[in-house]
Amino acid sequence: MAVWQFVIDLIPASSARVDGVTAARMSREQLDEIDLAFSNTDAEVLLVQLGTLLPEKKSWSASLRIWGDEETDDIQVGFDGHLIEYIQFRLNVADLCLPLVGGICDVARHFDCVLASRDGAIVQPNREAVVRTIMQSRAMQFVRDPQRFLEEAVRLDREGA
Repeated sequence: MAVWQFVIDLIPASSARVDGVTAARMSREQLDEIDLAFSNTDAEVLLVQLGTLLPEKKSWSASLRIWGDEETDDIQVGFDGHLIEYIQFRLNVADLCLPLVGGICDVARHFDCVLASRDGAIVQPNREAVVRTIMQSRAMQFVRDPQRFLEEAVRLDREGA
C-alpha cells in the first residue's frame, strides 16, 4: 500500500452491528474475524460488478484477484479456496476518482455491506461519508503536505509513540 492510498474493506452491515446499532468503530481484531459469507451466486455477481469499476489484471497469486493499478486505485479480493476472504479497495487520494467512490458505494449497498477503514472506522456506503473519511485520513495528510507528514512521523519515532 502506498502512503497516498486510502484503504477500505467491504464488510457485511450485520457484522458491524452491536445490539442492532451500527458500530462507529471496530478494532482491527474484530474486523479480521468477520466472515464475509457470500453465497456462490452472490460472489459471482460481486466479481462481475467489481469488473465494471476497474479492469482486472493478472494476479501474482492464485488466491488473489486484482482490478486496477496497485500504485493508484485498485480492488483486491482474497480467497480461501473458493470462498471470498476479504475485499479491499485502495484509492489514490492525490487524484480521487469520485465515480469509483460512487461505484464502490453502489456495490456495498447492493450486498447490504458497509465499509471499514484501516483504523476501524465504520463508514456508511454513500459518497459523502466516504469522501469525508478520506479527507480526514493519513493518506490525505500526506498528499496535502508530504514534508510535514514525514517530519511528524520522524518526531513520533523519536518519542517512541
